[in-house]
Amino acid sequence: MGGVASSDPLVELTLRDSPEMRDGEAFAQWESFLSESYVPLAVEPVPDPSFHGRIVRGSLPGFELSTVGASAQRIRRTRRGIAGTDGEFLFVSILTDGFGRLHQDGRIAVVRPGDMVFYDTTRTYHWDLEGAWEQVVARVPLSLLDEYLAVDRGALPTATTVSADSPGGVVAAFLRDLARIQQSAPGQATVLADNGVRLLASAITLAGGVRPSGESAQALTREQVLAYMRANCTDPGLTVDMIARACLTSRRSLYRLFDDPGEGLSAVLRRMRVERARGMLVFDTERSTTAIAHAAGFASERHFFRAFRVETGMTPGEYRAAAAAEPARGEISRHTA
Repeated sequence: MGGVASSDPLVELTLRDSPEMRDGEAFAQWESFLSESYVPLAVEPVPDPSFHGRIVRGSLPGFELSTVGASAQRIRRTRRGIAGTDGEFLFVSILTDGFGRLHQDGRIAVVRPGDMVFYDTTRTYHWDLEGAWEQVVARVPLSLLDEYLAVDRGALPTATTVSADSPGGVVAAFLRDLARIQQSAPGQATVLADNGVRLLASAITLAGGVRPSGESAQALTREQVLAYMRANCTDPGLTVDMIARACLTSRRSLYRLFDDPGEGLSAVLRRMRVERARGMLVFDTERSTTAIAHAAGFASERHFFRAFRVETGMTPGEYRAAAAAEPARGEISRHTA
């Protein structure tokens, strides 16, 4: 039998075909799962002796974020489904595994892992998903996006592929990382998602051939800077000038992007390095704290200890001991059918 189990903040739905199920029963349950999680949808089966599906979803400031994956299938948004929907939404999907084609507004987007696409729930669309697949999906109210979009609703770049190496690719990477953090540390994901709607608006605007402006442009530039810092934070020689040059911005603009109390550039960089160190302390138990300090980008062990205590309230040794004594606890409520 299928079922739904919920808790605050995440819900997980899983389904796997079994000999006890009648023909078509698994797909009927999966169609119900998808419709409850997103909008009313019709699912057409593709023959598969071992059908499976899984959704993990939760709410973040301004939008819902989920990870969904299953066996091959066709998913259709019909006129009947549109008529039975409360609310108007834009979906943003990033394929993380498999291959698919999205059809909407006379366009067909070929979607491969890393690619991002947009689709509007007020109009019909369908997905052809071949083989096993997985996506990260954001559901955003169109009324909220209207505040930040530089394109009209009628000109939304639906069924247009945004590749990982395009300017909008930084937003796809942000959503993938956010979905991963959402499953391991939902509270952190809520904080990180604060600029999420503005970032999504900037990616949509870019895909529509318009340069973002105002808050959306600032959110995109900030995320580009953060992406560069994440990739290079373990370099102890990383400087503000290096970051500014790499992100094609000025020092002054860089400081303006990070002028919130406690969110200055140095604080953000320190936090990134401490986060790297925390992972090594837990999972690389044979490595010394001195070696971890250098691997995480700190110029000295003394600097590492001071920064670590500021961020965690513990010394690296205390943190490692506490992590070893208490295994991580999951925050997802699970139900398997």
